[in-house]
Amino acid sequence: MRLFISINCNDETKSHLLYVQEKIKSQAISGNFTRPENLHMTLIFLGEIKGADIPLICSIIKNATRQQELSSNLILSKADCFKHFNRELWWVGADSSDPFLYILRGIRQKIANGLSEKNIFFDNKQFKPHITLGREIKHDKPIVIPEQKINFPVKRISLMKSERIKGILAYTEIFGVNLEEVTKNDV
Repeated sequence: MRLFISINCNDETKSHLLYVQEKIKSQAISGNFTRPENLHMTLIFLGEIKGADIPLICSIIKNATRQQELSSNLILSKADCFKHFNRELWWVGADSSDPFLYILRGIRQKIANGLSEKNIFFDNKQFKPHITLGREIKHDKPIVIPEQKINFPVKRISLMKSERIKGILAYTEIFGVNLEEVTKNDV
């Protein structure tokens, strides 16, 4: 089973992201754009995981979110692309000065430490908090995106399954922790 740990977008955030995505689409020749229901911020990509490891991963996520004030908002104010050869991946992300980013990085690190302790493989590359809007974007003129400040509520951390259903990439939550409930219950 192909899994990742993420923060999913609510409808209001999706609406703002789709506006930015539309600006990219209108200036692109071609690209593979993220479907609205798949918009999310990946905390950790796990890849292929045995079903027997899922309860352990759920426990690690629960433990990483215990006893701290968690639920808040990130401000997504950067739009840019990662370039790899002739391919561009366009995204919207948090500014590095966002105070909640420090807390989010801490949660991510606790999850990563828990996975390492239990010998569960994951992609441990540097965390760059972003939401992918499109991949393999091709354009003949520079893409210009209006400045944005998108409020991204961080209310839940989810363990997600990635699969193709009838040729369409679909993400399904298989476990989640509501951060507001963690905060209330641990006080």
